[in-house]
Amino acid sequence: MSSLTVPSSHENILPSTVNIKFSRIALTPGGQKSTELVYFNCEEDIGQAIESIFQHKIFDLSSPKLIIVLEGGLNNSSERLNDFNEKQFSTSVARLLLDIGRNKLRNDEGAPWLFCKIQHDSVAGRIIQITRKQYLANNIPLSQFVTIGVDVCPSISLEDAPYNYQSLVDAVSHDYQDNTKTETITNTNRLLNKRLSRVILYGRKEQDLTDQRCLLQRCVEEIGRIRDNDKTECVSIPKIMLLYGGDTNNVEPIYRLLNVDLDRRKFGLVIVRGSGGLADILAWACDKIRSGGTCVQNFEPKILTRTFLRELKVLVNQLLGNDLTDDLITLITYLAISRCKKVRVCDEDDDLSLYLLEALVTENQSQRLSSLKLHLSLAFDLNQPKFASRMLRANQDMLEEDLIQLAKMAIIRDQVEFLHVLEDTCGITSDDLGEKFEYELSSNMNYNHDLFLERIQKDFGCNLEDVYRTVDENNETAEDETQLINVKLFLWAVFFDHYNLSLHFWRRLNDRLCGALVAALVYRRTADLYVKQSSSELVTVQKLRHHADEYEALAIRLLQCLYLSNPNMARFSLKRENFEFNKFSSLEVAIMSHSENFVGHTSVQEVFDVIWSGKTIQKIEEKNFDRIHKNTTSSFGQATTGIQANDNKSLLKYILTIKNKLARPRVKYQVHLLFYMIFLSLLSYFVLFGKSCLYNVNEEITLLTLNDTCSQNNTLCAITKSSNPSWSFLKMIINIWVFMFALEEFRQVKLFKTKDNGVRQTFMLYLDESWNKLDSLCIIMYVASIMLEICHTEATLNAARAFLAIDVVLWFIRLLILLMIDRTVGPILLMIQAMLNDMMTFFSIFFVFTSAYGVASYSLLQNRETPFGFAVFRKIFHAAYWHVFGQINDLDDVKDNFEVTGWAAFVLLAFYMAISNIVLVNLLVAMFSNTFDRMYAKMDTLWKFHRYHIIKEYTILSPLPPPLNLFGTANYELKPFNPELSSEQILNLRRREALAYESDVFDQATKENQSDVNRQEKLDLQLRHLRKMISLVKVTCEASTMDE
Repeated sequence: MSSLTVPSSHENILPSTVNIKFSRIALTPGGQKSTELVYFNCEEDIGQAIESIFQHKIFDLSSPKLIIVLEGGLNNSSERLNDFNEKQFSTSVARLLLDIGRNKLRNDEGAPWLFCKIQHDSVAGRIIQITRKQYLANNIPLSQFVTIGVDVCPSISLEDAPYNYQSLVDAVSHDYQDNTKTETITNTNRLLNKRLSRVILYGRKEQDLTDQRCLLQRCVEEIGRIRDNDKTECVSIPKIMLLYGGDTNNVEPIYRLLNVDLDRRKFGLVIVRGSGGLADILAWACDKIRSGGTCVQNFEPKILTRTFLRELKVLVNQLLGNDLTDDLITLITYLAISRCKKVRVCDEDDDLSLYLLEALVTENQSQRLSSLKLHLSLAFDLNQPKFASRMLRANQDMLEEDLIQLAKMAIIRDQVEFLHVLEDTCGITSDDLGEKFEYELSSNMNYNHDLFLERIQKDFGCNLEDVYRTVDENNETAEDETQLINVKLFLWAVFFDHYNLSLHFWRRLNDRLCGALVAALVYRRTADLYVKQSSSELVTVQKLRHHADEYEALAIRLLQCLYLSNPNMARFSLKRENFEFNKFSSLEVAIMSHSENFVGHTSVQEVFDVIWSGKTIQKIEEKNFDRIHKNTTSSFGQATTGIQANDNKSLLKYILTIKNKLARPRVKYQVHLLFYMIFLSLLSYFVLFGKSCLYNVNEEITLLTLNDTCSQNNTLCAITKSSNPSWSFLKMIINIWVFMFALEEFRQVKLFKTKDNGVRQTFMLYLDESWNKLDSLCIIMYVASIMLEICHTEATLNAARAFLAIDVVLWFIRLLILLMIDRTVGPILLMIQAMLNDMMTFFSIFFVFTSAYGVASYSLLQNRETPFGFAVFRKIFHAAYWHVFGQINDLDDVKDNFEVTGWAAFVLLAFYMAISNIVLVNLLVAMFSNTFDRMYAKMDTLWKFHRYHIIKEYTILSPLPPPLNLFGTANYELKPFNPELSSEQILNLRRREALAYESDVFDQATKENQSDVNRQEKLDLQLRHLRKMISLVKVTCEASTMDE
């Protein structure tokens, strides 16, 4: 193998009493893999040498959070109790190291340290390789993962110390040769672990008893001493041995690391069952020890039973091919005396992290609080909430500041289970985190907190601190402060897509129904924000919308449970103000979040029916509910309160009855529809028969022009000869009518005016509704026609006629708004609206082909020069557009033209007809078909959702339609769907909602248990059938035997 020689500038000998050589050695040609080598020989004191090594800049590493020693190896050819999946085991260890290294807290810089042999080990190399790849994939610096190889070699001088790969192989293989097969030695590429970042090599003499484990133990002690000097308190570093495979050479080192005088220096041991060799022997011994019957109490110290020793001897001979040694008996005796304390046995497919934590913690739980914090931190890193719960219950004297720090760490890492553990065992709640904790979260996780505050302001119309409103604004309680923190953290978790964390804080809300809909709102608007900012975030957008759908389904389940419990309570829960979300009602939030399935629920539709018909609260059934809310006004105040018609005792009562009946939304709708039909009739009559003056003026101007009377100035002639424009009585009525329509729209614009919205922003919010755009366009077109008519010229009068004709079309289309409330017509109109969107997309493509053919064909078929003007554009698009509908007048010009232009026009026409009539038209049909199939399944749900806007509009409209609305007033400041309830009634509703939530949780758990029961019943049935088949086969076999 070729090696890269390191320049002398990379080598240095410490200028101190300790002579140590540092060098960088390339392990592969080209230097892609290299390691920092540290060498010292037996002439130096080991303690001082190791102290100097770890003070050098090369070992200026992250503080160790966990030390793992890989012990054993799979290089032996011994038998195994079962097949061992090396790749699966390596991946499990690498995942454990990744969990420890994925630390996002700035004040905790712990990193895992991995010690292993310098010699080649396929498992160790695979673990290091997979861990590094996972670190790079998760943007974790490789400095957060430290790998160190420790070994000994025959003593040589510093000048002759290893300087390249081959010299290092020659140094370490001298001792390795006795335990390695000859064919392995010849392959020098497989002798050393090339993935180590640092190597410590000690040169010893023949009489020196220092071996690899002794050197390792001294390194670990020095690391602990350095950590103790850096910390204010003495903290024991968690140390663990991971044994897989192995042979008799590993027995004495394991016993030495386990049997240490000081408990803080002891190693835990995790044995991987099934990896063969010594690991399977010790796993079998531990199972025997825990089951009892391995020791006798006759002598001190305890000795192993003869039966156990006989079984152990057979197992050793089977797995290792050796005789039972005294070192192995000593190790197993120690395990029996200590009852396998700090020793755990796991299988290759088990959760390795849990066994590692259990091996670190002693049974008596006597470790100091500093060690407890370190073990809890490891439990958080390895995501073991049950282990953390067990430790916290056994150690109740942990400081509250440390518990709060753990809670913050759990929130940052989305470890919701740990929040439950801290809340249940230690009582750590949201108010312990601090009022401004969401700022700290955004800062630690590098989130755009300003964008979060901006979106909250836009979605809820207030800043984050004002989202939560207390029931009694003059008396703010400690519970209000806690709920404010819960609400802010809930919104933060939803906006930044911490789904599990958002569910945790959602469960702590008082208004869970509204909270689920708020989460759907924030998720959907955040998804829309991603779509606007980048088109490459498709996966993120789909995930956000999926979470929004899950929250909507959660809200539907809660509403269903509440509706089944008490339908009246469900209706009032939909309409009441929710103080946790700026006094928005659940129904309003559902509309804002476009939760169509939620709005389509029976309870919501019953609310719509009650409001639409103008029924009073007293008409609702359920006497208990009526008694609670007997003094409560309806959701629309006086706008929807009806007074029952009594006998006509007096004229005043009769008038009041009529007035209140007119205030009902359905009656308002009928009156408005009647007056609007009258308006369309008058406008149609005016356009058809009331504009004769326009024709007369055009005829006078034409006649004067023919007599050369107006040859000089047509405009002046028209003004002189024609009579001044005068408005008829019908036209004045229509003008007043349109003006009152404009007044009504202006009143609606005022609904969107707030102290934070300017004029432009208010008008843009008003135009967000498509029907409002149509209303504005109708009024603008009519006003434009009037202004053009006032100018009273030929051009302006013709333009006024055109504007008015188009405006009539728009007024008729506006009639569709009134028909939307019908259950039969409404869904069809929504279908037409969706198809129009498809048509706009189609016309953007169709315009390209039409323009291309129109320009080309017009230039080929035109025989004379054409002056530039607007008429040219009409001629170009006229023929090309009507070709799609079968009117091909160009054939007469092309069929007898055999010149080049004729051939070119013929080819263009053929291709255009094929593309437009075959491809594009069928594409449009396919788009319509797809839209119909997509809309038909949810057409009824969509209609129920859009029904809200019509009901809301006719709830707040004046009972008198235009043009009589000047004499009527509408309560536009009234907030629909929000009854004014007392604090006692709100408390009662919250209790009902809490019961509905508990019922939903119980139903979900019951369904899961029932599914498990059904699955178990199916398995039992299959087993019974199998037993019957086996019994039949047995009987058949016995019968055949008897026959023989």
